[in-house]
Amino acid sequence: MELSEKKQIVILGLVAGKSKTECAMLVDCSESTIYEWLKDETFRAALKDAKDTVFESETARLYGLAAMAIESLKRGLRGKAKAVEVRAAIAVFTQVGRMRELDLTERIEQLERRFENEKR
Repeated sequence: MELSEKKQIVILGLVAGKSKTECAMLVDCSESTIYEWLKDETFRAALKDAKDTVFESETARLYGLAAMAIESLKRGLRGKAKAVEVRAAIAVFTQVGRMRELDLTERIEQLERRFENEKR
């Protein structure tokens, strides 16, 4: 089932970090309408897909920064990088680690759900 244009706009707004109130104003509906839409399985699935797409894109960008961070750390080891550059490189690797943890957590949760479904 395809979502209406209003629902698609709300999904984009929510993914962009707008509040439910702001999203309601974007499409000229009440906030309670947004809450009703959030109860709908199709709407929630589309919202999750949109969030997953953004997350995957941002994760790819972060991994792309890792190569630059390695070079910064190399310069830092040679004493040729500013402290702020080295701190930024460390921050990139910290975030990459967190992303990997999130990915592993999601995989574990999927396996647990699959295991529970197979038990039934």
